[in-house]
Amino acid sequence: MKRENNFDIIRLLLAIVVIFFHVGAVSGATVFERLPNYFSGHLAVEGFFAISGFLIFASYERCASLQDYIIKRAARILPGYWLAAAFCVAIAFFYGSFHVVPFLLANLTFANFLSGSIPGVFASNPMTGMNGALWTIKIEVMFYIAVPIIVWLCRRLNRDAVLWALFVLSIVYRVLMADHNTLALQLPGQLSFFMIGALIHYHVQWFEAHGKWIALAAVLLWFTYVATGWFVFRPAAVSTLTLSACLLLPVIKGPTRWGDFSYGIYVLHWPIIQIFVAAGLYRSRPWIALALTLLSVAIGAVLSWFLVEKPSLALAHSRRIKTRYPAVTPS
Repeated sequence: MKRENNFDIIRLLLAIVVIFFHVGAVSGATVFERLPNYFSGHLAVEGFFAISGFLIFASYERCASLQDYIIKRAARILPGYWLAAAFCVAIAFFYGSFHVVPFLLANLTFANFLSGSIPGVFASNPMTGMNGALWTIKIEVMFYIAVPIIVWLCRRLNRDAVLWALFVLSIVYRVLMADHNTLALQLPGQLSFFMIGALIHYHVQWFEAHGKWIALAAVLLWFTYVATGWFVFRPAAVSTLTLSACLLLPVIKGPTRWGDFSYGIYVLHWPIIQIFVAAGLYRSRPWIALALTLLSVAIGAVLSWFLVEKPSLALAHSRRIKTRYPAVTPS
């Protein structure tokens, strides 16, 4: 029986947090420059990684084979990602810039750090990147690749010992790389959040039974992190509180009753912000620009879900069923 939860609505809220964070960071509008102080994109991304840890390990454990898992993961992440890349190319063509091959190759291989901009596009914007939000997707893909290996180790060694060891090693890496922020934010620096999600998945009944005390402990850990600034307290606090909201609070559907729009919001919002920045609207009419940004992102996410993501998931599901239960030709 499918467990009722708040994963979709929490992911939607985290995606909205990222929008406001990037409006403050990317738009150059003075009125919005303090938004990153109130909407932390880093916290939102860490919450996403914690949820991924829970859901991807659960997904792998349910899959009949490695092929089944690969099809399922590819169907979830690739179509929306490809749509975002194609959207950026379409913007470049609109601006009359056709030197898009380096950008396209880098982004289609998840190496967007190699070519984040397209010559002649958004050149006058405070930031010229076509889609700076996509740096997390390569980490997500690496998580997808790592899960079968981690589960293999868990089945041959002590499962919790393996997960906790990876959690600790991730924190050690993050602390050692504290002076190199770009490297610190890459894998394995984000693995600690993912591992807490995995641990909660494997102990979900215990987590639900003792949820209020675990959440309280996570709150105390968060305040300890704020007071000390020691990163070691942050992953367990952020991940546990995120999954507490997903698993322990009363179920809220909201717009997610019609679809999972969070991924479309995440991969499309940055270039949409950049369009309105390039048009000068954030400079002349910042509040109108924000409203149009939110409306455009909402429309884009809905279209992405119904025209790209949902059909892809349905197709992958039908293929998995056919692979698992091949048709028998009558003799």
